[in-house]
Amino acid sequence: MQKVVEFKTRNFWSSQLNLDTLNEEVTKYNNQGWRVIQVTPVSSFSTHVRSVLLLLEKSNS
Repeated sequence: MQKVVEFKTRNFWSSQLNLDTLNEEVTKYNNQGWRVIQVTPVSSFSTHVRSVLLLLEKSNS
């Protein structure tokens, strides 16, 4: 089974993504049996990264 998840959390004073929180989310998904296949940045018109898409996969067995 596969699913796509969007991660949007940012630091309060910055327009950049909060990478510590992103790493915590990835760890949470790994602990639930999901495996991260791909990480894709989503950019705004001004080329700032607004969010990240995670492609997750879980075996059905």
